[in-house]
Amino acid sequence: MKVLLIGDGARENALADSLGKSNRGYKVYAMSSYVNPGIKEVVAKTGGKYYTGDILSVEDVKRVIKEVNPDFGVIGPEDPLFEGVANAFREEGIPVVGPNKEGAMIEKSKVWMRQLMWKYNIPGRLRFKAFNNLAEASKFILEFGGSIAIKPSEQVGGKGVKVVADLQAYLSEEKRNALSKGVNNIAGLVKDDVKLIIEEKVDGPEYTLHVLTDGYSYLPLPLAQDYKNAYEDGIGPETGGMGSISGPGSLLPFINEEEYEKSLEIVKLTAEAIRKETGMDYIGVLSGQMMLTGLWGPTIIEYYSRLGDPEASAIIPRIRSDFGEILELTATRHLSKAKLEVEEKPSIVRAVAPLGYPLDKKMASGHKISLDLPKMRELGCNVYFGSVALEGMSLVTKGSRAIEIVVIDDFINASNKLDQCFSLVSSDTKLIYRHDIGNTLEAQVEKAEIVRYTYKSREKNGMLGISADWSPNGGLW
Repeated sequence: MKVLLIGDGARENALADSLGKSNRGYKVYAMSSYVNPGIKEVVAKTGGKYYTGDILSVEDVKRVIKEVNPDFGVIGPEDPLFEGVANAFREEGIPVVGPNKEGAMIEKSKVWMRQLMWKYNIPGRLRFKAFNNLAEASKFILEFGGSIAIKPSEQVGGKGVKVVADLQAYLSEEKRNALSKGVNNIAGLVKDDVKLIIEEKVDGPEYTLHVLTDGYSYLPLPLAQDYKNAYEDGIGPETGGMGSISGPGSLLPFINEEEYEKSLEIVKLTAEAIRKETGMDYIGVLSGQMMLTGLWGPTIIEYYSRLGDPEASAIIPRIRSDFGEILELTATRHLSKAKLEVEEKPSIVRAVAPLGYPLDKKMASGHKISLDLPKMRELGCNVYFGSVALEGMSLVTKGSRAIEIVVIDDFINASNKLDQCFSLVSSDTKLIYRHDIGNTLEAQVEKAEIVRYTYKSREKNGMLGISADWSPNGGLW
């Protein structure tokens, strides 16, 4: 069987790896915007073919589909989904893992997502307001005077979120100026008429539940947690993700089975709401980026219409079942036949990025990077190649996270192995790497216990999901 994989990052390297190891004997074909060395290795081993081109161009992708004539496709990143690449597969009669662009709106537009959750009364929803007039947005922030999150209205690669947590923000001229600047900066990231969305702020440990669905059945994957900030201890600008953890088992140390089941129910209800709203079945991965809060318990921060990156690198290696076959069953709408067996030991992923990421892609591009891959594998580290191209005999950075290093072991051993493997990576520029990923679990367990007590008390008193706040001019939501 032939499978066509679209995408060029570490997530797609992990997907290619699982397809290449499948007992189904797939020939893996790939289309990327540059030659990813990890994907290329799988393509060569399975006897497929590697194509480079514009993965956001429906016409370019269609040409490759017609040449390969695959049995099914797998789309890794979100942007091709937003452009309708999954639609193109289905128009050619090829089943594919990935929702049509109509369904991918759940990730592309935070406004559409929030409206959908309120329209269909889905638990875990937050109050919000959307603005295309920046003066009105600033006025709302200052009059509300409470804790809020300000976000771009559309997906911009995990960047641009600002949190204002100051009950007297409206009193300070300095804060007024800072807020106005923040609103303008966030709005500048967005092309649509609706520029930004303001949500009530919630707090608690974050986690992601990825769910495969063929429109009929649902298969939840092990939980993962993403570490967004660029630098140690969660400081610095937000990135696409500097690392991730998953496990033990299907959970995380701070999320229990009941919360896992509630999270799954929220994702199921959302998939059903998308079908009602668009008239189309959702086929692919629907991922809830969640937070355990005192307001709801499991609470939706945003959705992905695909596997997260680097969460995929933490999850896929832990799946003992034939994940390539599971992807085929998703695409061909036979997911009810899938069986999922998960490694009990947890995993840690740490990304390595060139200096300049995430704020200056030009500074982070064009650097040579080298690694002792055989030695890293000998130490127990798996490596997925991300934003790094094979140019001749050299690995050259493309401006984002270059590689993701993965270890499956208990958290302490995994952390030590990762540091050893990172010492085997070198470059002609400084490299960014967070040593603390996977080392903050005790604090998160403690935080989850406090949050759990709060939402359980609210649930007992019939107050789950009910918000109350104070502002100088009364209710504003």
